Amino acid sequence: MQLPQNISNEAVARAGLYELYARLLLNEVDLEMLSLFHRPEWGSCFHELGINIPPGNAMSVETLAVDYCNIFIGPKDFCPPYQSVWEDGHLQSEVVASMNDYLEVVSPVTTQNIKDHAGLQLEMMSQILRYESRPDTEPSTLSVAFFHDHIGWTERMFSLGIELAKTEFYGDFLSSAEVFIASEKSRFRLDLAD
Repeated sequence: MQLPQNISNEAVARAGLYELYARLLLNEVDLEMLSLFHRPEWGSCFHELGINIPPGNAMSVETLAVDYCNIFIGPKDFCPPYQSVWEDGHLQSEVVASMNDYLEVVSPVTTQNIKDHAGLQLEMMSQILRYESRPDTEPSTLSVAFFHDHIGWTERMFSLGIELAKTEFYGDFLSSAEVFIASEKSRFRLDLAD
């Protein structure tokens, strides 16, 4: 099946957003990453997403590291990036069994010990969309199933993260991700109706 070029490009662009959000969940921003974000191609991307990039210096990196830890690591009043915690109240629930099934089909670059980490799930969604957008790929419902099983919950996580963020960067990133996941929910609901 040959997809119209604009549909393929749209899927690749969406895959890129999933990958960006995955990287920002999986990794604290360091000086190298911050320098990369200041390059023109990244700067325009972040501008379009409404994400303000702090200055590329050690003080910014330190401030972002503290905020990242307060949002995602704790020790208290934090936003755990694990689906099982959000859905079952504890780590390593049956969500992990479902993730293991998907991991037999999708091989992420990231090696994460805890299989239901939101960053790993977003990375896998990126790979699924890239695969499904290839012109030589048979139509698939894998992205719809994976979104419903392992991505939709992240909207609530991003919403709480926005409340906890103390830096403009993380507030903007989490807001952008929340809006993106909400739009994807609408898209995938439409796909289910087809």
